[in-house]
Amino acid sequence: MTARLAWVGMARATDVGRIRSHNEDRHLVRPPLIAVADGMGGARAGEVAAGIAIQALDNLTASPRPGDLRRAVEQANAEIRRSAAGATARAGMGTTVTACMLGDDGRMYVVHVGDSRAYLMRHGRLRRLTDDHSVVAELVRGGALTEEQANRHPQRSVITRALGATDRVSADAFQVGVEVDDLVLLCTDGISAMMDDTAIREALTSGASLDDAALALLAAADAAGGEDNATVVLARIGHGADTAVPEPAEFVPATPRVATLPRPTVEPGARTSRAPEPGRVLERVPTTRSRLLLAGVIVLAIAGVGAGATAWAASRSHVIQADDAGQVRLYAGLPYSVLGIPLMDDGRPIGVPATAVLAEDPSALDQGIQGEGEAVALATRLIWRYGLPVQWKVPAVDGQP
Repeated sequence: MTARLAWVGMARATDVGRIRSHNEDRHLVRPPLIAVADGMGGARAGEVAAGIAIQALDNLTASPRPGDLRRAVEQANAEIRRSAAGATARAGMGTTVTACMLGDDGRMYVVHVGDSRAYLMRHGRLRRLTDDHSVVAELVRGGALTEEQANRHPQRSVITRALGATDRVSADAFQVGVEVDDLVLLCTDGISAMMDDTAIREALTSGASLDDAALALLAAADAAGGEDNATVVLARIGHGADTAVPEPAEFVPATPRVATLPRPTVEPGARTSRAPEPGRVLERVPTTRSRLLLAGVIVLAIAGVGAGATAWAASRSHVIQADDAGQVRLYAGLPYSVLGIPLMDDGRPIGVPATAVLAEDPSALDQGIQGEGEAVALATRLIWRYGLPVQWKVPAVDGQP
């Protein structure tokens, strides 16, 4: 009797990147399951959606059946929809998900929605297992763009499928034959958008261990710009028992990160021999010095709350405008600055000329949009209507692409 296949080696690592203020990626390493999810949506709603997807997979039994994987993804989609409907701050949230499971039959089962990816490396050759559900990927598959053009395309981050986007999710589900010593890579687009497949393969073969390979992928993505959260899960296939779940490998960027907004802090006073013992609270008689100190603490606390509120508002606010070159851009943030630090980014070009929009739908520009999900939805509609070649457009339904 042939020994069962198992994940005999594993590694995982994640990085917030150079641009994002927080990490909305989530991942799962729980043999026989591995998965990654890349959340989207303002006010940290993306991490909520990604967390729901990962939790649905983690709730499966210790020995799930292949069909359970797809059902878990469908249940996660329904839960994300319910959660978004119950909270204004979560409206429009969604997530990608790419999950793999080793079956008892010696095959690997994959379920995939969005533009996170699954790769298989065998004998030094890297094979992409999943198709990106994105605007540019559709154009590549249709022959309108090359892979190289797609990697530089301003619309490369616009996806066409995500959990939470519709009541019924269309997930790719398939099985793959695997062998001993195969290496499986799951990654979010913080890796694949920064590196082509050749660079990914080089990073995978650059270290002596799976941890080394995972950190090499994050380092390469960071060196290329680190434009998004990046998450990596690696798993090697062999005979025997599943390895223990590893701790995440700690990634230290070569260039220190700079916070986008200063965070006022109040350093706690040094403890002295006269400090109260733990569990005791002593009431002091106010003095002029203590009143001044209290006033200073209150001012700093108010400043901290104001900075936090400003940062939250900036994370929620988006606007679609024409730039100086006459191209439409999606901007995130507020048109102000704090201590000389701008609260609005440089904008993401969406590949649409402003003249085309202004001629037919001028109200689409210069409007404030709350939440990344709604902003991306409007940008996607503009792309489909004004930015794609006519031969690649699809019929609209009720005025929506």
